[in-house]
Amino acid sequence: MLRLGVIGCGKVTTMFHLKAIEDVEGVSVVAVADPDESRMLEVKARAGAERGYLDHLELLSDPDVDAVAVNAPPRFHEAMVVEALRAGKHVLCEKPLARSVEGCLHVKEVQGYTGLTVMPVHNYAFTPCLESARAVVEGGEIGEVRVMELHFNNNLRSYGSKTDFRLVEDLGIVEDLLPHVLSVIHIMTGGGLTLESARGWKRSFGVVDNLSLGLENGGIPVECSMNWTSLIPAFKVKVEGDGGSLSMDLMKFPHRVSVRGSNGGRVIDKKGLGKYLDLLRIRHPAFREQYAHFVDVVERRRGASFTLDDEVEMLRLMVGVREALSETDITEDSR
Repeated sequence: MLRLGVIGCGKVTTMFHLKAIEDVEGVSVVAVADPDESRMLEVKARAGAERGYLDHLELLSDPDVDAVAVNAPPRFHEAMVVEALRAGKHVLCEKPLARSVEGCLHVKEVQGYTGLTVMPVHNYAFTPCLESARAVVEGGEIGEVRVMELHFNNNLRSYGSKTDFRLVEDLGIVEDLLPHVLSVIHIMTGGGLTLESARGWKRSFGVVDNLSLGLENGGIPVECSMNWTSLIPAFKVKVEGDGGSLSMDLMKFPHRVSVRGSNGGRVIDKKGLGKYLDLLRIRHPAFREQYAHFVDVVERRRGASFTLDDEVEMLRLMVGVREALSETDITEDSR
């Protein structure tokens, strides 16, 4: 049994992580930490943890903790991951793993001499429909890929975050949403992304809350958009080939892929009502699969889907997006 400590007791922990852990064999929460005592006590009770701490360093010194989930705001990630590694703990850290390429390389250096597992949380990359979609593409059913589109629509107000890190800086959306998009592209096409264009604008929050990117992967255009201002959240992915197309919504229908090929259309989906009950209970299968993967990697049953080198390349692109946006005029709206 992997004994887990949770650092950070905000919305992502209560809404996603705890529910996923409940559904994964081989892992249990034994300790939690948060400087806000009320949040810490709430999560301690919900998780059935034996101990709760106001200082994460006390949790890291707990000999009964084998691994930690770092769910604190991004500005703390690099330091907390390094502290956890030096304390002898495996780490699953919310994205991004660090705020700079140099920070991620620092994490990689420390991980290298500890030999412990470090994995970034890229939950949507573990959505079941992605495996089906990749099989369709690799099987040639839609022909040679010509273009890929990804649109991440979110509603920040309805999410009800307990921390304000997204709104502290003008480009917080780059750290919050872009890793989701990049991780899914990584699963579908691998690395090698280059940035062709970037445009951001302000609509509702006084900071950039809408972002549009033009990327390229091996000559294939990848068009992306993401926002915090949509009424109805969705994560839509479409792949166009010269012989057909496929589409999916990773957020609403995590098992379903709609395929249009030379032989007509079909839908790949999981049978049963359980998939709908999971979503009604906000138990997205991707978080569950992420934790199952983490346990397997720690116990050496398989290699990690995302290496630290992959994370470094993601951060290089994120830095490039921030630099490109800093050189453009940010408008108040683009409707």
